[in-house]
Amino acid sequence: MNLTKDQELVCGINPVNEIISMRPGSVTTLFFEENKGARIQELNQLAEKHNIEVVAQNSSFFSKNFDEMNHQGVAIICHKRLEENENFLESLIEKENLLLLILEHITDPHNVGACIRSAAAAGVDAVIVPKNRSCHLTPTVRKISSGGAELIPFIVVTNIVRTINKLQSAGVMVYGTDTEASKFHNKVTYGEKSALIIGSEDKGLKRLTLEKCDEIIRINMPGRIESLNASVTTGIMLFQMINQQ
Repeated sequence: MNLTKDQELVCGINPVNEIISMRPGSVTTLFFEENKGARIQELNQLAEKHNIEVVAQNSSFFSKNFDEMNHQGVAIICHKRLEENENFLESLIEKENLLLLILEHITDPHNVGACIRSAAAAGVDAVIVPKNRSCHLTPTVRKISSGGAELIPFIVVTNIVRTINKLQSAGVMVYGTDTEASKFHNKVTYGEKSALIIGSEDKGLKRLTLEKCDEIIRINMPGRIESLNASVTTGIMLFQMINQQ
């Protein structure tokens, strides 16, 4: 299968449904495995409604192209979702109510995808990642996000500290996470314009990033486990923030 540099294969019922629903013009072909149930038929009908080519494939096609992924018997060829650059922040940070998620140097696509899924569920305005040493919008990220990557902007910035400075100058309160923090996440009063920064699981946030944060917080865990998966931490903290607001 020959794809252009601007195209990719995306699999899974939810991501495929969101992409066709949100930007049908970017989809050229839908592949489906026969006898996979009513939801696949609904996707076929949705694709045909938007004049998207629908092609039946056998199980070997999906095994070959989506090794060890839960493809659910459906996939599409589509144009890659565009990542936004720092200029996108200019208008976004003028909002009166704002919630941003910043992922610093998280390289595991499964973690990034799960973080985006939680962010989309919490109504986050955008996810921000650094250009280097971070996972971007890959097909795996979009699959794991279960359609979330189609719902919120994904912004790639050159420098996290410089981005924090820009956010703070616009009145955004920045909350960093650290297992050694003295404040618990449910004991903090969050601002109407807030940004949550999650660091990599092995190293956490960089020292310079921590120094720039307005507050450093952690989850109170009375059990014997000292830390949580980055995506689990993201979900817990984001929903604490929106419930308080």
